[in-house]
Amino acid sequence: MYDRIVALLFEIGVDTSQATPQTTFRELRMDSLSLTELAVMVSDDTGERASTMTLDTTLAQAVQQLTQAEAQNA
Repeated sequence: MYDRIVALLFEIGVDTSQATPQTTFRELRMDSLSLTELAVMVSDDTGERASTMTLDTTLAQAVQQLTQAEAQNA
């Protein structure tokens, strides 16, 4: 899931060259519009809503949230 999120970030034009699991979306220089775009792409890709992500969410936290959502809906 982490690799997929990084790939989606790259698709929307976010520089992911310095991304790590501890990097926040804010540190990737995202704004609320790009975060919403990512959430829609994640939803389209996985069927899970990424509504709890904020700019201060780390990539690892986003993966954890999506993994938990998938487990609950399985």
